[in-house]
Amino acid sequence: MECRELEISLTSAQNLENVRNLKKKRVRVYAKISLGGNLRTQNTTPVDKEGQTNPVWNFTAVYTVGKNAVKSHEIKLLIQFFCIRTSQETNIGELSISLAELFNCFSALSKGEGAAKVNYPVKRGDDDSQGEVSL
Repeated sequence: MECRELEISLTSAQNLENVRNLKKKRVRVYAKISLGGNLRTQNTTPVDKEGQTNPVWNFTAVYTVGKNAVKSHEIKLLIQFFCIRTSQETNIGELSISLAELFNCFSALSKGEGAAKVNYPVKRGDDDSQGEVSL
């Protein structure tokens, strides 16, 4: 089976929701990246301790996917955002996008190879949450 390499560079997020009730408490954000929520494909960014609701990671996750997977609207890239606390993590929101939609971003590039920068809204459930993520 022919495979392709999918390199996801999670650059940053902007204007994420501040899930800490106390204004003086720092928001420390990290992200979990996976294909369809599969734990075997999960990568976790370092915790951004400085950016608060505008975290910066410059984190790269690399996946090998089958040629048919890049055409699939069923297989999704899932990026979940969390605020870390002393005793628990709080979900801030997520991005879920099909591999087909992601690879369509590359259609203007020669032979579908290269890099493209895209921004997507962060969601919580069916509703748009606050913020945007840059890949």
